[in-house]
Amino acid sequence: MNSKNTRSERKGATNAVPNTARSGSAMTPEDAPPVSQVGRYILLKQLGKGGMGVVYAAYDPDLDRKVALKLLQSNGGTDSEEARARLLREAQAMARVSHPNVIPIFDVGVWGDQVFLAMEIVDGGTLASWLKEKPRSWREVLERFLAAGQGLRAAHAAGLVHRDFKPANVLVSRAGRVFVTDFGLARKVGEDKEEPLPEEARLMLPPENRMLETTLTETGLVMGTPNYMSPEQFRDAELDARSDQFSFCVALYWGLYRQRAFEPASMRSYASSGPHALGTERTEPMRASDAPLVVKASVPADIIREPPREVKVPAWVRNAVMRGLSLEPASRFSSMDELLDALSQERRLLQRRKWAVAACTAGVGLAVVAGGVYQQSQVCTGAGALVDEVWGAPQRQALEAAFVATGRPLARETAAHVAQVLDGYASDWARQSMSACVATRVDGVQPEELLARRVVCLERRRKDMRATVGLLEQADGALVEKAVEAAYALPSLQECEDAESLADQQRLPSDPVRRADIERLEGKLAEVKAQVTAGRYPAALAAARQLEASVQATGHLPLIAELRLQLGVVQDRLGESAEAARHLSQAVYDAEAGRADRLKVSILNRLIFVEDGQKHFSQASSWGGLAEATLQRLGGEPELESDLRVVQANLAISQNRFQEAQSLLVQSRQLLERVLEPGHPKLARNTFLLGRTLMELGEPKRAREMLEVALKETEAAVGPMHPDMAHRHGLLAVFLREQGDYARALVHAQAAAEIRKALIGERSVAFADALDEVGMSLMGLGRHAEALRVSEQALAVKQQVLPAEDEGLQYSYDGVGQALLGMGRARESIEPLRRAVSFASAPADVLAESGFALARALWLSGHPPEARGEAVHARERFAEAGLESRVAEVDSWLESIPKQIARRPAHPPRRPRR
Repeated sequence: MNSKNTRSERKGATNAVPNTARSGSAMTPEDAPPVSQVGRYILLKQLGKGGMGVVYAAYDPDLDRKVALKLLQSNGGTDSEEARARLLREAQAMARVSHPNVIPIFDVGVWGDQVFLAMEIVDGGTLASWLKEKPRSWREVLERFLAAGQGLRAAHAAGLVHRDFKPANVLVSRAGRVFVTDFGLARKVGEDKEEPLPEEARLMLPPENRMLETTLTETGLVMGTPNYMSPEQFRDAELDARSDQFSFCVALYWGLYRQRAFEPASMRSYASSGPHALGTERTEPMRASDAPLVVKASVPADIIREPPREVKVPAWVRNAVMRGLSLEPASRFSSMDELLDALSQERRLLQRRKWAVAACTAGVGLAVVAGGVYQQSQVCTGAGALVDEVWGAPQRQALEAAFVATGRPLARETAAHVAQVLDGYASDWARQSMSACVATRVDGVQPEELLARRVVCLERRRKDMRATVGLLEQADGALVEKAVEAAYALPSLQECEDAESLADQQRLPSDPVRRADIERLEGKLAEVKAQVTAGRYPAALAAARQLEASVQATGHLPLIAELRLQLGVVQDRLGESAEAARHLSQAVYDAEAGRADRLKVSILNRLIFVEDGQKHFSQASSWGGLAEATLQRLGGEPELESDLRVVQANLAISQNRFQEAQSLLVQSRQLLERVLEPGHPKLARNTFLLGRTLMELGEPKRAREMLEVALKETEAAVGPMHPDMAHRHGLLAVFLREQGDYARALVHAQAAAEIRKALIGERSVAFADALDEVGMSLMGLGRHAEALRVSEQALAVKQQVLPAEDEGLQYSYDGVGQALLGMGRARESIEPLRRAVSFASAPADVLAESGFALARALWLSGHPPEARGEAVHARERFAEAGLESRVAEVDSWLESIPKQIARRPAHPPRRPRR
């Protein structure tokens, strides 16, 4: 409603509206209420609309406050009567419950043939919208649901069953307060006598509308939301609090895993089959002592989906949720109290840990973990100290000092970014370490053998972190450029939580001498991995070869496989692809024999990449099939599967199967978004590769969009002054130039050149390549004199550092020749253009551009026969490259030259996309 309306225009109003109420009244036409006032409430704007009615922000002049006013849609007839009954039921139900997590009701009444409900207005949104706003950690999700669960528990204590609990029926204020609302389907439990309403609530309700006992159903219709309904609700059976418990766990399952716990059609089918599907139904509620947290027998795999293993949610949360999703009420928790208690385990752990530390400090008990003896207090509280030994204040200061000393652009900012990544890894490590210990030492829910394996796994990851931090503390300029990726490349900690995977792997030997030897070699191998990640390949190869004999002597297959993986990576980087493939192939078999499936998939991903590089496409495809099978056995591993999709996409690109590559890259992106935080370098690389693929598919609009997104993602991941940023700018410049957008192409080409200059100086081939692209963009803009200066600078740099026959010189010779031709200096352009076409190994389209320019220069310089010959040769190369439009241009030129047509403007040369 517009604030210029006067109070006299609002029929029945007696008090002026304060400015605070009017300030919120601006709205769009769609938001405007159909009337200005309901009873004493002045409607301000629409807040939401559903099947039962509309909710408005309203002003209560009697109490001088804003409220949320729910107004039932009036359609007349039976439907309207039922809806009115539902709203009155909601009013009565909510009035029964006074709790901080239940939305307070202020007033209820009838206005004409419509029912209204006035309640507290919440500045925020629904839990559903909160979940969709951005990725949430499991702790954030659980915290909100625990609060909502308290509201539901309060309703149960008042003898009510909500019957329609879902995230859309929970409000979350901007301050984080949580309220359960929409009790429109609520009813009393069983036949218990209804407790009297508070007197003030009784005065709100018309005496003829004591509707809580009425079942709001019709023949063949069950009220509720199918995505969240319990089996007994589908059956229209008698409901109790355990039905709400089921709906609560369905909603929590969705919040944690972002997938539905079941399909409504499957649940409806199961419900119609009756309880016989699960065997004999219990008649008494299950007590906490009757069964473990997970009652798998009551959750058929074809009805309730198993939670995805790749989503990091603690086992105790998963177990509690799955028990709450038991299809038979008797198999669930006996009450919301019991469920909330199970979901509050982490809070209880903190209290128990204080007790355990106190007891252990007094000398109570010793524990043996992974071959070492520790006091229990040290086992469960020493994680922070252990990780601080590797990444603490001294290491942080040393890392920053080393980075700044290199003089690299943004070195201090890069150090801060790396520190942030390492902080997150260290925090996750400490959390896992404490969780593993408490599960066995305090709660007694995890076997000693599994604790030992988790500790061994975590110690390996700590060695990896130590090696990476140690290398970064001695960083040079080249390592600063790779530092962010090196930090992100630390191995995932997820394996250390995967009980099944850990149980399957080859055990460490019981002999303490052999075990100690393996642990020592693991530390050495961690240093090799850090060198590989840092790009120090010769040093990494030498260190790996020194370890070969000792590692082989241990007979520990996962360690042997890991060493061979690193050897394969280094040899491939150093150009020894055949030897790399040999090492990687053997590593696959070692990992298989050692039952190290995650490691095996990592090896296979690298092996596919190496075989692809050697054009062994059939062999690479076969290795891909083995990787698929191994991932299936693992039960899913999003990041590894995403890496597989990327190497498969590259394999498809190598064979010009760009549509297949696009599909694989989209799959990869979807997998990464499930497990990686925004800003991870892998996301940027994926987007960039997708953009390149779309270029090949001839989809310029989408390609440009992806390449620009990739540029932003890369900057967020590694900063503005990074080699990857130069590469992204460079390819975007090529793409825009090919699309004829020379002005934007020039901006990106110059950015790439500036980054190269700042990072590696003016006497480098990479900087000269960037100048070549600047020159081509300038030519496209007709700025030939500037293009000549830039191209001559690039050529001078390359002549100083490259052999005379190196193909890299071709682009610079071409640039000089094309610029001279564009300036009308055809005779001078002939020599550099002859040099440009002399590099026979250059791509056909590039040689064709140089040849066609040479033909024009020769014609203008008075050499018609030679000009015609060069043009014909250029035409053949354009045809070989599949550039039909350029073939047509050459044909047109050949037809026109007898008419003595003057020189044509130089066409900016093409370059291969690298």
